[in-house]
Amino acid sequence: MTTQGESRLHRRTGQLIMIIALGSICGLIEVVLSGALRATDFPWRVGVLIGLGFGIVGFALAIHRQPVMALWIALVAVLVKQMTVPLLGVSIMCKANSCLAVGIEYAALAGVSALTMRKMAARGPWRSLTGGAAALIASLAFLWIGRHVAPCTYLLSFGQTGGFVSYLHQESLNWVVFSAVLFPIGWSAGTRSEAALVRRFEETPRVAYAGAFSLTVLCWTASALAIAGGM
Repeated sequence: MTTQGESRLHRRTGQLIMIIALGSICGLIEVVLSGALRATDFPWRVGVLIGLGFGIVGFALAIHRQPVMALWIALVAVLVKQMTVPLLGVSIMCKANSCLAVGIEYAALAGVSALTMRKMAARGPWRSLTGGAAALIASLAFLWIGRHVAPCTYLLSFGQTGGFVSYLHQESLNWVVFSAVLFPIGWSAGTRSEAALVRRFEETPRVAYAGAFSLTVLCWTASALAIAGGM
């Protein structure tokens, strides 16, 4: 019989494992899917990437209800992206803008989720509102911070007359739409999976750890191969 202390330990360990595994998936998305969409000139690439990332965080938040998890998941994703440094021998600043974007996006989601967590747990529309609001805040913060901290030609192009409105149309809108749709989907998936995951970690922890470890290794390996291949 599992004691209350053991149950808490399994839950905390499960939370850590989930952060590493889900962060690795987010990193894989940022490397592989981003590269694939960029190669096809997909017009809403950034919106899709952010929406999927928010959906993955939504999965975690539905289970653990800890907004700070978004920040740790972002850190793991950034580490995956920064494999370009040892693999390609480039500067850590090579991915500065994209890593900054990931950090801002997930920080915004953590902040908004902290304010709406109870309402999200009770009412579905709040999940869409949370995802969309976090994406909007993140897009505006990225424009301002990016232009001052890690300026690039693309961001600086919005400094001209009418540039802000253009940015809202080209970037903010698709960030909001995909996030408002995919964050609630991730939350719903987490809600439906919670009981099974908790039971798995409590009854057969070795199997659960092995599965999470294998998934993490797979994500990092696939990302490394993609980066080495030029993605």
